Amino acid sequence: MLPLHIFEERYRLMCKLALSSNRMIAIAHATDDGTIADIGSLGVIRAAVTNADGTSNLILQGIGRVAFGDITMEPYPQAILSVLPESEENDASLTFLRTKISDACLATFADNTEALQYLKKHISETSSDSDFTDMISSILIDPQSRRDLLEELHIATRMHLLLYSLQNYAP
Repeated sequence: MLPLHIFEERYRLMCKLALSSNRMIAIAHATDDGTIADIGSLGVIRAAVTNADGTSNLILQGIGRVAFGDITMEPYPQAILSVLPESEENDASLTFLRTKISDACLATFADNTEALQYLKKHISETSSDSDFTDMISSILIDPQSRRDLLEELHIATRMHLLLYSLQNYAP
């Protein structure tokens, strides 16, 4: 889940069109020099509130990774997208990594009852390793590490990166 505040006119138009059709937009990370990442996320707008001044507040739920093809910037950024398949592996090492990630999360928030209850609920839910990793990343990891995780397609590598980030987490 990603909260977004939409204020630029071009993104207002983009959101208006998305909300009147399939409610989907893609998010790409850009570097300071304007370079757009090759891999981003496709998401569905779960909630949208238009403010009196024309800005909007959205909640975007990621549904998959995409590769960006030809990009145009007018009237708003648009690209040819290729949906990237998730590489779900059925491997005992992923179960071990998932347990280590869960333990690191619970240890990090042991003193925060509200956050701990939220995490326990989501950690215990049955979901794919990919969804589990993305959910934990979205709430606990700094933006740069989150971008690195988003762009990593191999689930075992992504889980190792997440575990490393959690073990070095400093609130």
